[in-house]
Amino acid sequence: MVLNWLRDNCASFEPSRALAIRALRHLKKDDNIKLFSDDIMEMRTVEGYWYEALIYELLLETASNTSAIKKIVRKGADAPRRPVRIALGQNGMYYAEKGDIRVRGNGQDLAEVDLLLLDSNNKVSFTEIVTSPADLKDLEAEIHYKKKLFGYLFKQDTVEFSLFSAVDISNTQVVRRLCREEENAYVGTFSCEELKASIKTLRLASLSKTAVSNPKLISALSLRTRPFDYRQFHDQTLVRLLRSAERGATQSEVLADPGVSPLVKKVIFGALHPAAQKTLIHEYGLRVKSSVLDYSDLMRDYSKAVLAVDLPDLSPVIYLKPKKKRMYYKMVPERSGGFKFERITPGRVGFYLWLESAKPTVETDTMNLILDLCKVR
Repeated sequence: MVLNWLRDNCASFEPSRALAIRALRHLKKDDNIKLFSDDIMEMRTVEGYWYEALIYELLLETASNTSAIKKIVRKGADAPRRPVRIALGQNGMYYAEKGDIRVRGNGQDLAEVDLLLLDSNNKVSFTEIVTSPADLKDLEAEIHYKKKLFGYLFKQDTVEFSLFSAVDISNTQVVRRLCREEENAYVGTFSCEELKASIKTLRLASLSKTAVSNPKLISALSLRTRPFDYRQFHDQTLVRLLRSAERGATQSEVLADPGVSPLVKKVIFGALHPAAQKTLIHEYGLRVKSSVLDYSDLMRDYSKAVLAVDLPDLSPVIYLKPKKKRMYYKMVPERSGGFKFERITPGRVGFYLWLESAKPTVETDTMNLILDLCKVR
């Protein structure tokens, strides 16, 4: 069993200078020096990538001595040099620019995993690697989603999961809940400071990025998955949400509906007609940072407003497209009412392409139905 092997062989992992150096090959040019930067934010970001690479290298080294791990999916410097460019209609396994492993649905990144492993029975398991106790609640939700996603893609009733951490989070509520399930494992290692110590005095020049040859390695692109049409799942879920809204269903009834796919993370209803935009401004409100928009502001500065709903929490989102900018503003509900700016959706992600394809199909009545379903007023 992969999880038992990981617990027995990786929990006792001690700092290794050779592995620490080997992990550097996965960092971008000049990031080696940032690993010891006085800029804490910069250092922590690079440290996270390096620790993730270190665990990957650890498994590559130790997996040669076991039959529990049959294959390890390539990543980082071992991934294909030229990833497939993001486009609508893409579904399944892909690589991102840095060699990260992604699952795309209609071009949107549905999930990113730090490691993918295959056991002796060709069952897929996945690994997440953390260096901070922050955002564990979000991590727990992502793990549950990925279990459903990989279970569907690889036709597995259960999907094993392992969590590696450079900080002791074994007693947190999230980790305790996860470890109650026998298909999950937690592996705590030495801290990043201890693991980095052996290379602190080295001259960290750029290392070769050449992919290694290892019989245990396999490309994510070669994994056989079930045919996966995410757009079809999305559109079916959209219809079910509309029907539920029209008949005044409760949120619990919506989420219990078997026609609402657990693989759909967000439903995009479409762009708002001008009349719906006016109602959104007058009856709900939009605030971008410190500026409360009126209808003339919206018409002058923004070319599109797209209505979406996040699942499974049934939380509405408005995406605003600033004129002459390749981005969208993600607007989320605020407690006092209306919607506030949360963050930017950049033009380099697949979800941006989906927002760009959204046509003005949402009338005022439909918008109000959806927002009532989400309990926004």
